[in-house]
Amino acid sequence: CEQCCQAEGSIQCMSCTGVHAWCGPCAVKAHRNLPFHKVQRWNGTHYQATSLMDLGFLWHVGHGGVPCP
Repeated sequence: CEQCCQAEGSIQCMSCTGVHAWCGPCAVKAHRNLPFHKVQRWNGTHYQATSLMDLGFLWHVGHGGVPCP
């Protein structure tokens, strides 16, 4: 993972510019304010469509994108 350098970077985003390789949690963090981006996961042979929601993304509306206090 290019962000945490702790896990395999198996997630790429087709909507972001440039080439990126994130682990699931870092992909979710990187897309905190980009919930409609299209992501793919490496399955060992090819990239397969997945969603930020499948990776654990929760969209908090209001309060600056964080849970209600």
